[in-house]
Amino acid sequence: MNRLIGIDYGRKRLGLATCDPMGLSVTGWPTIVAFGFGSAVTQVAQFIAEQDVSGIVIGLPLNMDGTRGEMADEVERFSNTLSERTNLKVMHWDERLTSTQAKRILAERGVGRRKKGDIDRVAAALLLESYLRAHPST
Repeated sequence: MNRLIGIDYGRKRLGLATCDPMGLSVTGWPTIVAFGFGSAVTQVAQFIAEQDVSGIVIGLPLNMDGTRGEMADEVERFSNTLSERTNLKVMHWDERLTSTQAKRILAERGVGRRKKGDIDRVAAALLLESYLRAHPST
């Protein structure tokens, strides 16, 4: 198993989560606040280098009917740039409803006045967990 990073991409904030080398547990990390596309790529690439990550899972924001929109194209551009910068393979994973699930989980845990960064972090963890369940030998 490789140590993977899950990324919930946003134009302003990027939620991050990593798994252990066995793929058994997922840890959410502080959300990255980016000031533009280049800043986002640089900060995530630095985090990846620091965490000794060997693969990248990025949430692909599809419309509810499964079609691609403008944001999916931006995620693909980000993915390609990040892959070139890190020399790592990027896998896209359907992220529909992860933010909604993240909000529900935080509310159930009694986390008052949820910050958007908390939602992004939990959403990243949810998408990585979902990917790992679907690909247990990755």
